[in-house]
Amino acid sequence: MKKALLLLGTCFCLVLTGCSAKNISKTVKNVTENIPSTSKDDATPTPVVSATPAPKETVLKLGKKGTTGDWKICVKKAEKKAQIKNGAYRVFKPDKGDQFICITATVRNNGKKKDTFLPKVGYKDKMLTATLYYKDKYEYQPLELFSYDKDLVATSVNPLTSKSGIIAFAVPKKVAKAKKSLTLRIGTESDYLLYSFK
Repeated sequence: MKKALLLLGTCFCLVLTGCSAKNISKTVKNVTENIPSTSKDDATPTPVVSATPAPKETVLKLGKKGTTGDWKICVKKAEKKAQIKNGAYRVFKPDKGDQFICITATVRNNGKKKDTFLPKVGYKDKMLTATLYYKDKYEYQPLELFSYDKDLVATSVNPLTSKSGIIAFAVPKKVAKAKKSLTLRIGTESDYLLYSFK
């Protein structure tokens, strides 16, 4: 619309000034070539948004192996416990009203350097994490059982080496009783394993 008005206005001005027909056509051509093209209704172009790829999710049953990043993982079993014994004298107990869900697993570092399984700090999109879900709504994070040799949380594993142990979660007794309603997610935000306890 602006282009047409500008063209008509220019033609009208040239006619009024008495220019020859040859000069008018040259001027109109120059004006037309220098006007930037606009979209219909002068709307701003919509920026192109690139789609974020969907995360890679692998659903597994207990006892099955899966791979996420450099880690090969096998969650063998999940059991509820009132306490976790560490030797003859040390005992880990949950808070009042809670119980432990102990996940027994074996992990293997297939990477080329020593790495930490379930580190406490790292980049959110690259860090390997574990989350226990109850009815797909409630989330529980693993505990770090300090000085417990079977704890897999924040454990360093050499390349091409496996380590077996447990991942412990403290959950309300009501949640621990409904073990079949629990799922375990291990991996990064974009690539993870999802273990069902059904």
